[in-house]
Amino acid sequence: MHASPTIVYANRISDSETMANKLIYQVRSNHLSNTDLDNLQARCKSELTELRQELDEILNELRQLAAKMNASEADPFLDHMVQRKAA
Repeated sequence: MHASPTIVYANRISDSETMANKLIYQVRSNHLSNTDLDNLQARCKSELTELRQELDEILNELRQLAAKMNASEADPFLDHMVQRKAA
């Protein structure tokens, strides 16, 4: 029979509030070795880089949507202005 692991890791520390709280407790109570702290720091740095990249992508998508919305709203206005000048 295959035993399942007792500890299930989230893809990111920030994805699990429980995991983050446990890590905070371990750090504050000095239960982590220097190697563990180095590994945790590297993981946090990597996750932060990933989150920044995702945020940049989302912001770019929002900018594109805003530009499309502004363009679609601007077209009727410009059409109205052109018709008004022609009259």
